[in-house]
Amino acid sequence: MRLRTIVTALACCLGASLNAVAADVKSISRLAAGPGNILFIADWKAARVHALSLPVAHQQPAGTAFNILDLESLLSAQVGGAKVTVEDMVVRPGTAQVYVAVSYGAAKTPALIMVTSDKKARRVDLKAASTSVALRDAPTSDYSFWKETPERSFTVTDMKWREGELFVAGLSNQDFASTLRRVKYPFDAKQSITSVEIYHAGHNLIETRAPIRAMSFASWGGKPYLVAAYTCTPLVTIPLDDLKDGAHIRGKTVAELGYGNTPADMIAYSRTEQGKTEDFLLLANFDRVSNVIPVSQLEATGSRPGIEKQVPFGQLAGVEVMQAPLAGTLRLDNLDEKSFVVVRRRLEKDALQLVSIGKELSFRLTDHVSEYAFAEYSFKGDNFQLQNIKPRQDILLKDEGFPDLIKASE
Repeated sequence: MRLRTIVTALACCLGASLNAVAADVKSISRLAAGPGNILFIADWKAARVHALSLPVAHQQPAGTAFNILDLESLLSAQVGGAKVTVEDMVVRPGTAQVYVAVSYGAAKTPALIMVTSDKKARRVDLKAASTSVALRDAPTSDYSFWKETPERSFTVTDMKWREGELFVAGLSNQDFASTLRRVKYPFDAKQSITSVEIYHAGHNLIETRAPIRAMSFASWGGKPYLVAAYTCTPLVTIPLDDLKDGAHIRGKTVAELGYGNTPADMIAYSRTEQGKTEDFLLLANFDRVSNVIPVSQLEATGSRPGIEKQVPFGQLAGVEVMQAPLAGTLRLDNLDEKSFVVVRRRLEKDALQLVSIGKELSFRLTDHVSEYAFAEYSFKGDNFQLQNIKPRQDILLKDEGFPDLIKASE
């Protein structure tokens, strides 16, 4: 009887280690906005996901504009003037509050900073994280990529919330290391783990280790799918129904979007024009311009086989995508139905910035000096410019903080 009591107690302790407990945040690799006032924090050093309860915030109408052109000094001031590295960024939906995760100092100490459009910042107390859950089968290797990046830092490479579940992409300690986890919230001991392999057409290789780097969701034909981008840059679709605990699956490679690239972020959004709403995914890349991917293009891949033959370096294949001028983008998210918000390294100015960008054109007018910017330029007498260019430029000038530069029509 005593032995049974001891075994039961040990089982309870093991369950608690996987269950919801409070724990210190030791690192931040990814963030995800959750239900209500919850913000999820992926902590690769602890191999845990934390749920942080945020204070109640007022909902804000669409139309907030971010024009923070020196984000680095704003963030650095919150950590005693130390140099910071941006790890992730997420918008708290409907509030116009942007949460930026950074690491700083020799120990790469994690910090979470809330930034608003009036150029104010506030450091968030990470000890307020109320519950956390351990990630099963987390990597344990001491190997470092290129002798500097710990393999364990890829425990969580992307993380998204959807309909009561947190989808967590990254690595495990299993033979097929590329892994997708499904974690319910509020956290409990149950956790679904699926290993995922893909055919990488640029490499002509079945890959079982390289993890998803950016992912989002889309639906077509009445079924939900996970859409994932990998390094160098295959695009893969996976029916959510296939993501079952203990399964080993192959994603369907539907596109090759360019070699020599690491995806930075992927988000879903919709755009309505002339009464018609169309769904898109926006894939930001560290080494290439961003890709606007119509969900209709992904739907069309459902009726044809995936890519199973080599695609030569330099060639794109599969879905037709539009390129978006978002070079230097580190992270992006939906700000509201009108705009994205972007953490970027503005290459021409060598400045870290937090700026909003309209979903119609996906660029900022004040990034460029073109014919329109000269003081002598006038729209007068040019009906094409007056009807097609000036209205949009006027909106951009107002949003970007230069309403005084709006030129007269007549």
